Amino acid sequence: MSGASPVRLLSVPAAAADRLSGATLADATSYFDPDAVLLPGNRNARGYAAVRTELDAVPAIHPQLGRNGERASRYGPGQRGLRPAEGGEAETPTLLAIQSGAVLADLRGRPDPIAPGADATYLFVPEFSVEADRTSLCATLPFADDVAAIAASIDGPLAVLAGGQPAGYHHVWTLPIDASASGSPASVPEADPAPDSPTVDVPVVGLGAGGEGGAAFVDVVCGPDGVASADAIAADRFGLRALDGVGAATEERLADVGCRTRADVGDVAVAELATIEGIGRRTAERLHAHAEVIETGAPLKLTNESPAPTRSGQPPLCLDIETDGLSPTIIWQFGVYDPAADTYRAFLERTDPADAAGVLGRFVEWLLGTHADRALLTWNGTRFDYPQIERFLHRHYPHYVEAWTDVRRYDLYEWAVRDGNALLPGRTNRLGDVAEALGYEPRERGLSGARTAAAYRRFMRRPDDPAAEPDWARHERYCRDDCEALWHVYEAIESADRRDTTDSGSGGASGRQSGLTEF
Repeated sequence: MSGASPVRLLSVPAAAADRLSGATLADATSYFDPDAVLLPGNRNARGYAAVRTELDAVPAIHPQLGRNGERASRYGPGQRGLRPAEGGEAETPTLLAIQSGAVLADLRGRPDPIAPGADATYLFVPEFSVEADRTSLCATLPFADDVAAIAASIDGPLAVLAGGQPAGYHHVWTLPIDASASGSPASVPEADPAPDSPTVDVPVVGLGAGGEGGAAFVDVVCGPDGVASADAIAADRFGLRALDGVGAATEERLADVGCRTRADVGDVAVAELATIEGIGRRTAERLHAHAEVIETGAPLKLTNESPAPTRSGQPPLCLDIETDGLSPTIIWQFGVYDPAADTYRAFLERTDPADAAGVLGRFVEWLLGTHADRALLTWNGTRFDYPQIERFLHRHYPHYVEAWTDVRRYDLYEWAVRDGNALLPGRTNRLGDVAEALGYEPRERGLSGARTAAAYRRFMRRPDDPAAEPDWARHERYCRDDCEALWHVYEAIESADRRDTTDSGSGGASGRQSGLTEF
């Protein structure tokens, strides 16, 4: 594989682009810095025009309004975002945008290579969605024989970017290759193929046009190895709505007084903001403070409380766990980062997924035997990690429960968000979003807690099948990322300014000054 860089795409449903403000679209594009904007969903000329107008420096790809009416268009990385790929150019990775699933049959029959020289090909189908039968609880992949034939015909891996599938959907379909040659139906149910039939694995990643609820932006990172990650952030986390406490009504009232961006809010005195209906003094102070935090990318401590006091002169150990679901039957991975020694320790159950005691015992005996004097730090551990560990200890190692309860445990998310001790620059309060907003670069993309749980459940169902075994190194990197990102956020908060919200924002408490963009 070449040393090509990943391609970053921003997906916004075409129908949502039609109704979102230009400021919101611009803010999302600035935040994600994509190589191109994808517009999945039904044909929508107004949404396409809005993106083209507001984001003229970023290529917009809406296949139904494609290049010169082409049913399939190929794109590759250029100096400034994606660019159309012509002729036999080697592009890696390649994005192939097609108007509909019906075009897949034409692609499988093409005599010329679909993606010459590409390490990986990403197939963007704007209205593609998995068919689910709620009665039989069975999922079916449309055009599966065409997808399998295309995947088998190209040099590198193929992944499908499914415009009509909800954001957050990520599933690797194992498709029988011989289906493409036998004239079988154009769909394959989600089931394990016959053991002797040749297959190809095709990841399908949802882009959100078919999701329920409000509009969301989806950050899609397409690696040259065929691994894609897709993380959604609600559209109301951009523009003015990103400010704590600003809903639709407050956004309209701010616009009425000339505040259409966060910088505008920072330019208005707190006293003036406080006169707007529904805001008041306290909310105005918090709006100023949060506007500064987002614009500068620096957290703001609001109290003198410490998130996790040192113990015995040592910083806390950063802990993260992975389970098989929200009501777990096993904690199959424990990750611990020690900031004092800059070392990482992983405990995984790789051989017997029915043995919930083994990995738990290795972790707790290591902790109590060598680090009992150290505190633990988690992100949302009070609601999940700590009670789950204690529940499994009661079941498998009741003699360690008392010693476990003696360990000092802290929760950085609870301290900062729930208890209101800090304002953070992430557009969500997910650890990854906050850490990346503070400059953390993850080792692993494409995984989440839900995806690691799903991967382990598959292993639990077929522990003797090598094809069902998770990529242990990748899942270990993901857990390590969470531990080290946690410490990165902790250090940023500890070194942040302690300041009252009353003196935050460039407009101060009583008058307009230079904009926040000059901070």
